[in-house]
Amino acid sequence: MTVNPDRTAQMHVSTSETRVSLGFFRQIAANRWAKPVLRLLSIALALVVLAAIGSTARAVPQTVAPVVITSAEATSSIAPASTASSVPTATSSAPATSPPVVDHTKRATVDDPVTLNTATLDDLQRLPGIGPKRATAILQLRQKLGRFRQVEDLMRVKGVGRATLKKLRPIVRLD
Repeated sequence: MTVNPDRTAQMHVSTSETRVSLGFFRQIAANRWAKPVLRLLSIALALVVLAAIGSTARAVPQTVAPVVITSAEATSSIAPASTASSVPTATSSAPATSPPVVDHTKRATVDDPVTLNTATLDDLQRLPGIGPKRATAILQLRQKLGRFRQVEDLMRVKGVGRATLKKLRPIVRLD
């Protein structure tokens, strides 16, 4: 069995290169900046992966939103042909001079405030935090005072404090 001297020299060179590369990595690991740089590289790699996933996720077609039918449209489609023209639909336009129609059965808003001196029990219950008992107490206080002179008079009602008054102030009027 003969040993090729060139092959032995090649093996010796490759093992010395391995020792050099391991020494190089040891020097890098001993550096104080090695861990922060590796963390930044791993974060950058994670962001690239997330960007790739996000770009493929956007390629999926979006679903179509469901069609909502208003009660006016539903009644006009059910009504006989002779009365269908008299029933207003959501697509019919109102004259420009008429004020917008406000539904008083919903919560009070800045556009649809509650007038304290003329409000009924149902009107007062449109206010946030005002139930039947508190609305009755407000009506009794109004009867006792004759009329509210300022919004702060509501604080005389049990359960109406500064926080409640702060919520009510934009959506109540005196007259």
